[in-house]
Amino acid sequence: MLTVVNDYFRELTERFAQAWNRFWFTPSDALTLSVMRILAGLIALYTIATYTPDLELLFGADGLLAADSVRGLRGDYYGFSYLNVLDTPSRLWAGHLAGLAVLALFTLGLFTRVTSILSLVVVLSYFHRSYVVTSEMEPVLTFVLFYLCLAPAGAYLSLDRMLARRKTRSGEASPLPSPSWPTTVATRLIQIHLTIVYLMMLLAQLNENTWWDGTAMWWLAGRRDSALTDLTWMYAHPWLVNLWTHSFVLFEGAFIVLAWNRWAAPLMVSLGVLVWAPMAVVTGLVPLAVMMVVAGLAFILPGSMRTLLGCCGLSRFVE
Repeated sequence: MLTVVNDYFRELTERFAQAWNRFWFTPSDALTLSVMRILAGLIALYTIATYTPDLELLFGADGLLAADSVRGLRGDYYGFSYLNVLDTPSRLWAGHLAGLAVLALFTLGLFTRVTSILSLVVVLSYFHRSYVVTSEMEPVLTFVLFYLCLAPAGAYLSLDRMLARRKTRSGEASPLPSPSWPTTVATRLIQIHLTIVYLMMLLAQLNENTWWDGTAMWWLAGRRDSALTDLTWMYAHPWLVNLWTHSFVLFEGAFIVLAWNRWAAPLMVSLGVLVWAPMAVVTGLVPLAVMMVVAGLAFILPGSMRTLLGCCGLSRFVE
């Protein structure tokens, strides 16, 4: 009996270890993360660029978000920001333009291993300093950028790739980037983190009566200061409001489960576009909607991404 029990637990441990290693450390291609790098980089570049018109008004020594004022609001909570040491207008503008340049280089995929880390520093510096005016999008963008630092996100669709191809000898085919386990680790971390985000959203909604009775979307649409268009006409169609509300909750629950299935993942990501597009209209949070779709791309296998790019006529850029 002791031998049987011992063999059982040994086999259980071995199988668990093998499954754990397959999940985290099976080498995978970086194509999907490279696509996510471009999209997340564009969103980060746009977000930081929106501070440009009011840069001194917000972050100047006497600005609305002056370092001392933000530090007082934070209390004991520490938030790193290199903007705190840019105490003159000239330094502030120089730092701002340098940050935009870093984000542009990251998006283009030049020196990606370095610019990925620097891009994270840039966005954290702005978000920590302006946390009182940020939205729900910034945390999603931040964790995606953080995990992209762990992987060769510049392996494809990048200036790094272009330079590597030029270094090959004339007439010799440029080898494709090799699959690597850091790519898998970064992908899994994004997938897990996004799943947790959806789970927390779902739990928060299920704690509100408006999501149970199907009127939540009406209350969101009624905020004319945030909605991108007038949606008050839905008042005459309560069934549409109920359908919209419950469909969004159903999608969140389905995404948490089905996105992990390799066959269902493309469907869930595609549905995410259809679900988040009207949510962006009703809430005005377009960057959040786009970022949620971008983060969901982590569930798309590199082979499927390659096929998708081929259908869009972009296959020559991933060779």
